[in-house]
Amino acid sequence: MSSAAFRVPNGSAAAETDRRAWLRSALARGAQAAPTDVTIAKVETFRMDDALFVKVTASDGSVGWGETDADNPPIMDAFIQNGLRQRVTGQSIWDAERLWDTMFYRQHDHGPGGALAGSISGIDIACWDLRARLLGLSVSQLLGGRYRERIRAYGSFGVGFGRNMTVEQAVAQARTFIAQGFTAVKLRMQMRELNQDSPADPVLTYARAVREAIGPQVDLLVDINNGYSAARGIVMARRLREEFNILFLEEPVSDQTHAETAAVVRAVDVPIIAGEKEYTRWQLRELIVMGQPDILNPDTIKAGGLTEMKKIAVIADTYGKPIICHNTRPTLGTAASLHFIAAIPNCGPLIEFVDVTRHRDLIGCMRRTVVFADGHLQVPTGPGLGVEVDETAVRRRVVR
Repeated sequence: MSSAAFRVPNGSAAAETDRRAWLRSALARGAQAAPTDVTIAKVETFRMDDALFVKVTASDGSVGWGETDADNPPIMDAFIQNGLRQRVTGQSIWDAERLWDTMFYRQHDHGPGGALAGSISGIDIACWDLRARLLGLSVSQLLGGRYRERIRAYGSFGVGFGRNMTVEQAVAQARTFIAQGFTAVKLRMQMRELNQDSPADPVLTYARAVREAIGPQVDLLVDINNGYSAARGIVMARRLREEFNILFLEEPVSDQTHAETAAVVRAVDVPIIAGEKEYTRWQLRELIVMGQPDILNPDTIKAGGLTEMKKIAVIADTYGKPIICHNTRPTLGTAASLHFIAAIPNCGPLIEFVDVTRHRDLIGCMRRTVVFADGHLQVPTGPGLGVEVDETAVRRRVVR
């Protein structure tokens, strides 16, 4: 699907009037129409090559959809099928906190983050979608209301540490983002700890080429993906800021060494982002206290879903830390992240997004998906997540 499919008239007065009318109507009928005895009847997973969707069906036939972490869909699928769905089936759909705790504490001997948190995310998001639909509200209204209706998005792409994408291809991708209307671009180097302080470090080469391609008016962000020691990270952060005026630097050092993150933060004047590999409120708290990053970037489909993300937001707000959501999924994951950032006071100035042309098949599984226009993602306004899954299309892409 081309990026044009994501565009709507900017600032349409008619659209805003319709949105407000719908919201007034939904608020008027919401709570009084809520069935209190609805339970979870079924949890289904739909594993595709590039995603795992979760469908929760309630005892009254209502349906909600969610999405898990997409790093390894078979693992997430197995975790839900063999560990989590049995814990929530038959339980009240309204018991958000108890459902989350049951999934987490009955399985956390397998590790509190990673596969467990990512799998919980899919069920948790689907439950929030279902609850909001039962009430005739959007998820963000159910989370407490909105601070904002849209958020500026930056186009994000990875180069595979110089192996998967050439410099010329990186330039072409950056230009694609600009043509689509993005006003900020993030270059993900994907170096990882296995290549720490590599003598073949190509960061400056890629950053120089991308900066020249997008021009001085477009914001440039760089993600090292944990590839430096603190000493090397400090040197490179200063050069990237001075030579290419980067807006933020993400994860310059390993997420396993918070002291090194803190050392970089103290030494440089470019804001440091970290947190995409912290999967619970406790892990984010340790990152804040020990690593002291300027900005946090937890991911809604990695960090336990909306129930846990709300707690993370409160902790971050307590420490004065804004959140810029890590977000590399173009459909349900993005919708959930948009409702989350709409409902918190400490949202940062951006949200991550992807090149939609690279996800045509996945986007084709949606009857209605998120809207990108004029450099911004719109917070969906319909009931639930505000997007609609085409289950028939999803089933055609399922792999087993």
